Amino acid sequence: MDILNQLETQPIPLEEEEKRHTRRLLVGLACALVLTGLFLGGYLFLRNRHERQLAAAQAVEVRKSTPKVEVLVDDPVVKGKTTTLSGTVRNISSETLYNLAVELQLRRRAGSGVETKTIATDTAELPPDGRARYSVEVPTQDYSTSTFAEVVSGQDRTALAFKAMPGNAAPPMESPQPRTVIVDKPSSGKRDEFINTPNNPGRVP
Repeated sequence: MDILNQLETQPIPLEEEEKRHTRRLLVGLACALVLTGLFLGGYLFLRNRHERQLAAAQAVEVRKSTPKVEVLVDDPVVKGKTTTLSGTVRNISSETLYNLAVELQLRRRAGSGVETKTIATDTAELPPDGRARYSVEVPTQDYSTSTFAEVVSGQDRTALAFKAMPGNAAPPMESPQPRTVIVDKPSSGKRDEFINTPNNPGRVP
């Protein structure tokens, strides 16, 4: 009887219990979101690092594999305010290659930043033992050096194994042409009378 009387005089605080339950749910949900975010962030970080490692390993394998193209890199040719970067790509494989392009790394004079430029060859389809040329003109004042990087093929720019060698040497710079200066000699005649020399002293009025 005492317990029943106590329950009647002190009812169970249902509203307070519901509030506590709601707070526990919110705290649990927040913790779950934080853990999910940490897990997702760690997964993305590991995936990106794995992709970079795969790309680096693929680049190493490309260099180790049998070359498919031979690249002859010509010396830069400076003419006026522009520099021409060119060369020849030769297909030394037994298959036809498509959409070849050469990637060059250009170092800027201002800031020493490096810019990658992709130059397509003049032939979209290159059969075995075929040759194609690439060429691009850049402002001489903008870049200090150029370095051959790699050869790519296809629409997805797949890197090809290659071997690079020096190509055509730059033509010798033109030497200044000699100039002949002709000095007119004074003609003989009355004009000699006005030249004051020991043999022809000036006349005093």
